[in-house]
Amino acid sequence: MPAAALTIPVNVRTPAQASDVAKIVGAAAGSSDVAVDSTAGKATLRYEFPGDIDPLMRKLYERGLANSATLAVSVPVQAADGVAVRSAELLAGLDAAPSVSNAAYDGKTVSATIAAATEALNDLHARIVAAGLALR
Repeated sequence: MPAAALTIPVNVRTPAQASDVAKIVGAAAGSSDVAVDSTAGKATLRYEFPGDIDPLMRKLYERGLANSATLAVSVPVQAADGVAVRSAELLAGLDAAPSVSNAAYDGKTVSATIAAATEALNDLHARIVAAGLALR
C-alpha cells in the first residue's frame, strides 16, 4: 500500500516524552521511519495512506503528547494513465474540504495541513483520486 509522509506536532519537553512518542508512533499499524524532534516539537513518519490514524492520535492525546488537532501530510502522486490533471481545480477542491488547508501540488506530490483524523485522510485520498491522480 502507498505511504504518505506525516508530520505530527507533539509535546516533548523531556527525553522520556520523546521516547514515549517514538514508541507510540512506531507501534502504530502502518507507520515506519519514525523520528521525533523534541526541539521542533514534531514527530515525522511514513504512514500507510490513507490508513486509520485515529488509534495513534488517541494514544498521543491520552498521554498529553499531541498538541494540535492537525498534521501535515505529503503524498507522492502521478497522473493516472491518459489523465490530464488540472492543478487549479485540484487545489480548489482540496482547499474547499472542511478538513484541509494549505494544499499544494507540484506535479509529483500533494501536500496539505489536515485534521488529525482518519476521516480527513480518507477525504484527502478520495479527492486526490477524483482529480485523476494515482498514488505512488
